[in-house]
Amino acid sequence: MLMMRKLISWLSFMMAFCLVLLSCVHDEIYTASDPASKEYHSKSLWKEDEKYIKNVMKVYSEHHEEIKKGAGEPMWDYAMTMDRFDESFLMVPVAEHGKVVAVLNVPRKGQRVYFTYTQVQNDMAFFQNLMSSRLKRAETTLMDNTAGKLVCTTKTISMFYPDNESDPDGPGHWESHHVTECKSQQLESCVGEVLPDGTCLGGGGNDPGYPYPGGGGEDPQPEPYDPCEKGKDLLKPSKGNIKTLITNGMYSYINNSSTGEAGIYLKKDNLGNITSEVAPYTAGAALPIKTGGKYFSAIHTHPTDAYPMFSWTDIYALYKLEIQSAQYNEGYSSLLLVCQDDNGMKQTYVIMFENIGLYMEDIFNNPDNIGCTHEEIKKRMDDQLKLAYDEESLKDNPNYESVFLQMNFGTNVGLYKANNDLTGFSKLQIASNTPNAQVHPINCN
Repeated sequence: MLMMRKLISWLSFMMAFCLVLLSCVHDEIYTASDPASKEYHSKSLWKEDEKYIKNVMKVYSEHHEEIKKGAGEPMWDYAMTMDRFDESFLMVPVAEHGKVVAVLNVPRKGQRVYFTYTQVQNDMAFFQNLMSSRLKRAETTLMDNTAGKLVCTTKTISMFYPDNESDPDGPGHWESHHVTECKSQQLESCVGEVLPDGTCLGGGGNDPGYPYPGGGGEDPQPEPYDPCEKGKDLLKPSKGNIKTLITNGMYSYINNSSTGEAGIYLKKDNLGNITSEVAPYTAGAALPIKTGGKYFSAIHTHPTDAYPMFSWTDIYALYKLEIQSAQYNEGYSSLLLVCQDDNGMKQTYVIMFENIGLYMEDIFNNPDNIGCTHEEIKKRMDDQLKLAYDEESLKDNPNYESVFLQMNFGTNVGLYKANNDLTGFSKLQIASNTPNAQVHPINCN
């Protein structure tokens, strides 16, 4: 009888043990098949918009097969909303076997959310360190460059590395990692996957967003103004009417002056009325671009002894036009160049910011530029671009458009070219960042 009781007890124990194992296996399989099945427990070092994170988790779970790109799953506990609590944005690391392989950005527009995978090394390194078990400390830096118009939030973590790994409490040093997100930096125009060089894969179709279950009220991210429409407004007689300014003034200046730059500043008031202001002539120096308030655009020339294409200082001038203009001009900034090409033909180009690709803040925060002033970064980038132009000039048929596009490949700087009669623009682009890349014009009209 005693032996029978022992046998029954042993069998009961084994059955219970097997049930526990089965339960564990079942739970593991369930978690793997349903990425949002586990509860959310924030492991961020900052306060986050947990309502938005949980709602996005629900959307991802319901549309997992459609949204997922490549390997890995979102590590929702480390999701960050970057000091935004209006159910408008999050970024979350995507990891496989503990290694961050991408960062998933999820902005909301109106009642829909959009999923974009990015592979920015700086962001991936930040989240990899955030997920580590090392001693870390956190801080938040809020940079308001334009009285609330362009607000960038930088999250920084400092990791402690002991001099001797076997003595974690001993002496050591701290290393910092950061991630930056700006309110205007949304990637919803590419819904799918953005490669490190800015190339967009996947997405497409008619509004590839997903219904947002939380409501959320008004659209937190208004649709950016289309660059082609901006170009058309500059040419319309009822608006910018720049054709006369270019053909009657700037062409003559280029014909009669081999040095210096001429320019025109464009202003737009809160009613949309555009007026112009002639800039003072500059001898042997770059034209300073007026920014702030009503100033939203400018036209400038390059002398015939300069390359017929934008410098990086021109790109920086466009950046200043954008961040310092009045709020009603947000998204309308542009910078135009009137020049003479190697064949003696007058050309008019315009650069404008688009809503996909690396932003100026990404360049400023590049590890190579940490600790540098904007002036130092401008000089370095100008030198790199000039070197590329110099090399191109040695060819039989130099293509400075291609060089500029190669230099800015993967950024949100768009290059547009006016047609010969100044009645419309075409967007210039290259398919890949390779030497001698062919430039493809896409008509805006």
